[in-house]
Amino acid sequence: MPEPPLHVLFLCTENACRSQMAEAWMRHLSGGRVRASSAGVRPGALHPMTVLAMEEAGVSMAGHHAKGLDGMDMTGVTHVVTVCGAAEARCPAFPGNVARHHWPIPDPMALTRDFPSLVNDGFRAIRDNIRDRVSMMLIRLDAARTDTEP
Repeated sequence: MPEPPLHVLFLCTENACRSQMAEAWMRHLSGGRVRASSAGVRPGALHPMTVLAMEEAGVSMAGHHAKGLDGMDMTGVTHVVTVCGAAEARCPAFPGNVARHHWPIPDPMALTRDFPSLVNDGFRAIRDNIRDRVSMMLIRLDAARTDTEP
């Protein structure tokens, strides 16, 4: 299968949750039509609840790990989606015609900090929010492709 012409890069602070979920959803829902990757502006570690929440939804996180922008192959990036304010503020400039999007998605750990018993629910809510956003983005990307095809 040839390399998809679209490459969406998702950025968040630590690449521990939101951007990882978005990358996994894009790969899962696009069926290979879109190349997806993710990174953190200050990479940490992949949160175990991220893996659990995504696997509950039937989306594999195999091979996922937190990574930063340094050393990342950004060849062909066509869209950059920041999913938090820190990533939006520190998002680097990309050469060429790269579309930038910002999805202000709350950190699930911050949402549930005072209510530890709700952590699982917080991750599930963020997972579902991101799924819906990725689905809408795919609809728009597919429509734009159709509009530009001969």
